Amino acid sequence: MAYYCVQAMRTGFDVFSGYKFGKMTEGKWIKRMIFLETVAGVPGMVAAMVRHLNSLRKMKTDHGWIHTLLEEAENERMHLMVALQLRQPGALFRGAVLFAQGIFVNMFSIAYLISPHFCHRFVGYLEEEAVKTYSMCLQVR
Repeated sequence: MAYYCVQAMRTGFDVFSGYKFGKMTEGKWIKRMIFLETVAGVPGMVAAMVRHLNSLRKMKTDHGWIHTLLEEAENERMHLMVALQLRQPGALFRGAVLFAQGIFVNMFSIAYLISPHFCHRFVGYLEEEAVKTYSMCLQVR
């Protein structure tokens, strides 16, 4: 199920980013990477928040998972900061990011509350798709 959810998101994103039609220019690649990184930081932050609240409610430690997940979210944010050195997106792009994050944060939060296992699988498949995208970018160059 997680795999098919990632594939559905990928298909929509491929259309949105111009990946499926036309030639991928340097600008399109950078926009694609920036957008990917704005969404990639969400799962770690959401998972850390849910685990943090769960730990507070149960009044028990989580054995370091919160910090690990926050580090992952920060790592993704640093990827974004590097990509932003190459290009500064405009207002329309930033609006699209705001919209996508609004939907993704809420959907991923609900999914994480229902099934953390599903969400961790989802993130694994999502990272695999990111590797495919970056590999394709390097091959084209």
